[in-house]
Amino acid sequence: MKIEIKNKYLIFPVNTLSTKKTLTFKRNCETVYQINIKLDNCNPNFYAYIDVSRFIGQTMDILVSPDMKLEFREADEMKIDNLYHEPMRPQVHFTTKNGWINDPNGLVYIDGIYHMFYQYNPTEPNWDNMHWGHAVSSDLIHWEEKDVALFPDERGGMFSGSAILDDKNLLGKNDGNKKSTLLFYTTTTPFCQHISYSTDNFETIERYIDKPVVPHIKGENRDPKVVFCDELNCYIMVLYLDEDIYYIFRSDDLINWEELQRIHLVGDNECPDIFPIYDGEGARKWVIVGAHDKYLVGSFENGKFVSEQSVLSLHYGTSGYAGQSFSNLPNNRIVRMVWDRWELPPFNFNGQMGIPMEMSLCKYDGCYYLQANPVEEIKGIYKNTKTYSGVFITPEATFNETLESTAQLVKIKGESLESGEMTVSLFGRSIGFDFANNKMNIGNCTAPISLTRSGLDITILVDRCSIEVFADGGKIFVSCLNNDTVSDFNIPYLTIQADRKITLENVEINSLDSIWG
Repeated sequence: MKIEIKNKYLIFPVNTLSTKKTLTFKRNCETVYQINIKLDNCNPNFYAYIDVSRFIGQTMDILVSPDMKLEFREADEMKIDNLYHEPMRPQVHFTTKNGWINDPNGLVYIDGIYHMFYQYNPTEPNWDNMHWGHAVSSDLIHWEEKDVALFPDERGGMFSGSAILDDKNLLGKNDGNKKSTLLFYTTTTPFCQHISYSTDNFETIERYIDKPVVPHIKGENRDPKVVFCDELNCYIMVLYLDEDIYYIFRSDDLINWEELQRIHLVGDNECPDIFPIYDGEGARKWVIVGAHDKYLVGSFENGKFVSEQSVLSLHYGTSGYAGQSFSNLPNNRIVRMVWDRWELPPFNFNGQMGIPMEMSLCKYDGCYYLQANPVEEIKGIYKNTKTYSGVFITPEATFNETLESTAQLVKIKGESLESGEMTVSLFGRSIGFDFANNKMNIGNCTAPISLTRSGLDITILVDRCSIEVFADGGKIFVSCLNNDTVSDFNIPYLTIQADRKITLENVEINSLDSIWG
């Protein structure tokens, strides 16, 4: 089929259970775009909005294989019924309007705006056709979805990566005081690492060079995270290689990279993150984290990263994955986001981003612990706060409070307990605490209550489908999104029960406004 592209979107009917087809866009016999799509004119259950705005004014041949009748509509904007207010749409977590999302990519702060890219498939609410989606925020909480940033091309899919500002103008693309922003990412045929850049806050994005800056090494080596290392006076890239092996590369010019060392992040794989962070006494350390939130704390000494302790775990849930920290934040601030894997039936969207987390580092009994807590900016969507002090709970006296049918953030603090059991229920979903065994259960997830036994300190964030728990001051992070964590607004209560007398120092309940208005 030959058509002239006149509108931003071509809208194709899809059935997510249908057979997969290949849709190819050709210009003057040259393939310029190719995607997998489960086209179904007879019984569609999803409509794929395919962004073709970069081809407007051009004549294209569109081919489908296996051959079938090609039906589509054209439009300049997405029109989705009840957008952001669908029955299962999360209300305080970012979700894409339509389609699939996974790993956060290229998180960067520029001129007061937080830019978040992410793995994105527009053809259905399942994984395939990796693009980079793009969203922006001025407060880390309210997000505006922008146009697709990177499209699959002859180099393959656009897999995960990171972003930095070219502070030293090493690529020569800065314009006066306006610094260019560089995107490092993996392409898949074969797996290797490339650079693109933007000089206009991602209104446009261009390839820097066609060849990879890190050619294929082995298997599906991927997910470059790039930062500047003051201790080495150069840029470093952490790249996932295979099994639990990560490479650290160094570069003076961002183009030529040489291997510095290999490290094992036992129990982890994929999506490395690395950032410098200061502990409570002002000591500067480096943290390397994998997709499963296993992490090492150490320093760069004698030209290499030296771990100061064994691998620890931050996340104990089934959902949070592939976290990445923002680059270019002021005041040594570290903010990190994860992808919450969707373990429910897909709707017109699939997957949410976890709440942005403020990262800190503390030292307790000679060991460094990474800590994650919801960013302070979440207070901007507090709509109603109730605080209770000196809460006494016994088997006969249950704490019970009626909740608004909206997302909730609950904080519970008290003394460290050595025995007994407590259950916290919100909207019919329970979190069990077994103090004798230092264990809590959230849906099908199990985690410690405390790593330090220094007191009961629990923050619970509940959205329509998910529960996030931050325990022991954030040393323990649990994220779950499955059948056991869907809020039942027919049971609008917070209840706290115990099998013996427990005194809680403080219970704070915050109802949250929807970020979608």
